[in-house]
Amino acid sequence: MENLDLLLNEFELFNKKQEILLAIKPAIGIRRIEESEDNIPIGASKLGGSPDLPPHLEFPQYDNGFLTFLAQINLDEAKSFDVDNILPEKGVLYFFYDIIEQPWGFDKEDNGCFKILYFDGENSELTRSNYPEITDEYFPLQSFKMEFFQHHTLPEDPECLDLDEEETDNYWDFRSQVMQPYDEHENAFPAHYMLGEPFNIQNDVFEEIIYYGNEDKYGPDGWKKNELEISAKSNELVLLFQIDSDDDLDVMWGDAGMLYFCINKNDLQAKQFDKVEFILQCY
Repeated sequence: MENLDLLLNEFELFNKKQEILLAIKPAIGIRRIEESEDNIPIGASKLGGSPDLPPHLEFPQYDNGFLTFLAQINLDEAKSFDVDNILPEKGVLYFFYDIIEQPWGFDKEDNGCFKILYFDGENSELTRSNYPEITDEYFPLQSFKMEFFQHHTLPEDPECLDLDEEETDNYWDFRSQVMQPYDEHENAFPAHYMLGEPFNIQNDVFEEIIYYGNEDKYGPDGWKKNELEISAKSNELVLLFQIDSDDDLDVMWGDAGMLYFCINKNDLQAKQFDKVEFILQCY
């Protein structure tokens, strides 16, 4: 909270503190900690490397090849930072994606370009799985241990905030600094996190997923005509995981973009991770 106060003063928004606090959406921040994969325990949360899979789960395939393993998240490690108690109490989530072709996710032909696996058993059942093949283009990402922390996110246009033009500009800068702070060298930390508001690069991520998932119904020009319905349905989505472009991880999504994995609240409660939806946005 002390850091928020400093930023509110820096961006001349301290007089709006109470309204901004009401607009905050709690998230689970993810720091990557450099660590040899041999020193990362089986089943622990990590970015890159090789997945720790149970015998019945295999590397997913897509378009005559295998997907790349992005991350595994042990929910038992993340759960204490789940302020709104949205996530399951336990289990491991595995995220895979076609990082070679990098499909956007909203075209029908992109079906299968990503895969979320879920295991709800004991770590003793897991084995570190070798990549099914390694080529010049297809190989494991650099591995990093994950460290979780309490993170704050903010919507782009909170209903509870009444801002003039200058305050609006200040709020956008404040929001960016809260959601993706900079280090002492003015380099932005990668915005890897779970839950909260997506760090949209283009349109509203949730609304894009609703629109493109129902494009046949809405039509090519139907976003504006169905704005209220799309907005209402977007409120049913949860940001399961957002992974930023990251030089240390050696991944660039399009032009310095992000990957967003989202799920309906009811599907999340039912642990139906096969219903996760995905989209890529970039600059």
